[in-house]
Amino acid sequence: MRRLSALAIVLALAATADANRHRRAGSRLQASGVREEVDPRLAIEKQIADEADVLGRTIATVNEKLAMADAARLTRVRAAVRAIEVTDDDRMATARRRAGARMLLERDAAERGLLADEVARLQSAQTRVAAAQGELVNLVMPSALAHPAAGTVARAFGPFEHDRTHAKLTRHGIDLDVDDHAPVVAPADGVVRYAGPIRGLDFGAILDHGTYFTVVAKLGELALPVGAHVARGDRLGRAAHHRVYFEVRVKVGPAGLPVDPEPLLAR
Repeated sequence: MRRLSALAIVLALAATADANRHRRAGSRLQASGVREEVDPRLAIEKQIADEADVLGRTIATVNEKLAMADAARLTRVRAAVRAIEVTDDDRMATARRRAGARMLLERDAAERGLLADEVARLQSAQTRVAAAQGELVNLVMPSALAHPAAGTVARAFGPFEHDRTHAKLTRHGIDLDVDDHAPVVAPADGVVRYAGPIRGLDFGAILDHGTYFTVVAKLGELALPVGAHVARGDRLGRAAHHRVYFEVRVKVGPAGLPVDPEPLLAR
């Protein structure tokens, strides 16, 4: 089960283009270029509250469409019943009329089913978000994490525009500029839950620290196996090139919520 949980997290990490669900949390760049740090806990609370608001408004919109579909379907059902009840001497014409009426009713039922399924999925998501809001009460935020490698932040956490495509994306962690093949260490005491390839991030490790996970990736080699206990500063491996990826996810929701690692690093 632990192995499956780790793989689920890896799959979640790969969804770096999901800008609608993951807003920037923890810090942002003002127009002046000065970095303004935000309390990560407040950022998480706002993110979840925003998701709850979006879900509530979306459910209301879909329910409105469902009501309109039901009203239109009722009108067509009455028309179809009248068409089916009409008989004449032309049996083929009667059969075609009845077949057409049945086809319209089946199409309406299918469309209504899609809307009803969408409402059910949205309500399930709403339940998960409500549970996540409840989890915030006991949430303990990480602090004073060790730098996984010596270097400077090259790519910050949060939304950004892709240089080539200009697509609006979201980065769930930070990239550190480091020396080629620099040693990489554990940011805190924990257990290795996954060690291996991570799509788009070379090799990496997912560490379980109790109330949160960290992801250290863009590694060329891994020094520890799954299940190994690590202490803060223990070596995980070496950078594949000159970048190291670092992500922090607090245990809120099914796959955790990413938060900006920079404010959580030891000064």
